[in-house]
Amino acid sequence: MRVFVTGVSGHVGRAITAYLAGKGCYVTGLSRHFRPVLGLSEHVEASLGSESVIELICKAVQPCEVIVHAAASLARDGHDSSIALTNCFGTQQIVQLGSIWGCRQLIYTSSVPVIGRPVQHPITEDHPTQPATAYHASKLYGEHLMRLAEDNGCHAASLRLTSPCGPGTPENRILSVFVRRAAGGEAIRLFGRGTRKQNYVDVRDVARAVELCIAKHASGVYNLASAETISNWELARICTQELGSSAEIEHVGTPDPEDGMEWDVSISKACRDLDYWPQFTILDSIQAMAQESQRNSQPGLGQT
Repeated sequence: MRVFVTGVSGHVGRAITAYLAGKGCYVTGLSRHFRPVLGLSEHVEASLGSESVIELICKAVQPCEVIVHAAASLARDGHDSSIALTNCFGTQQIVQLGSIWGCRQLIYTSSVPVIGRPVQHPITEDHPTQPATAYHASKLYGEHLMRLAEDNGCHAASLRLTSPCGPGTPENRILSVFVRRAAGGEAIRLFGRGTRKQNYVDVRDVARAVELCIAKHASGVYNLASAETISNWELARICTQELGSSAEIEHVGTPDPEDGMEWDVSISKACRDLDYWPQFTILDSIQAMAQESQRNSQPGLGQT
């Protein structure tokens, strides 16, 4: 099977590529800047915000049966034009590419926080959506484009991820910081009371969910999460215990406006329709991240 993965150099895209390639798929990737990715057969270097990107892709590679759209601008500035160009216009172009190729499946990586602040518990796919950032508004726009593609006869699934973790997690994410500090015996600093509860999904589970979507010809919106919702304080404690660390946990006194917020995400729909069950616990993710960090800190043994 030929699969086209956008955002192949990113955290989620890399995991999906490696997993599908390991299952025998011929994976073609797209990203703005090329980086070696395990299992990647072909690569197109281009920006989804460019009006010529469809023509470039069609000239460079053969049509694929499945498109997994994991590319996105993660700009924090809500006025950054890349959010609209990459996440909105770029997703329009991916849907158009799928139509040109006659793809049988589109899979789009969205985000649970398209809902805004949780007001219903547990958080299901029917939770009202009121994005709090331009980034999450763009993700919700992408979900609507997938629905339109579905209306036009294509199987199109939007996967709402919680906080992706595991191998390749960017260094600035809270779990990466906690793991790094715990491994180094440095104090782990918490904002507020550390009571905000988050759900972390390992990218290896996300990759397997993509395979399940392909096998099930899935359409619609699905939450992807782990089985655990963990407060920031609990996360810090787990990191120190799992890594045998003497690092102290400190409350720095800076308020956390999300103290007490709980992201208790339901995966009942994905379990029912896709046979999706998380296989990696937070402990598995922490160990994988610690080992990766240790490898990358050794000269000549960094990630490729």
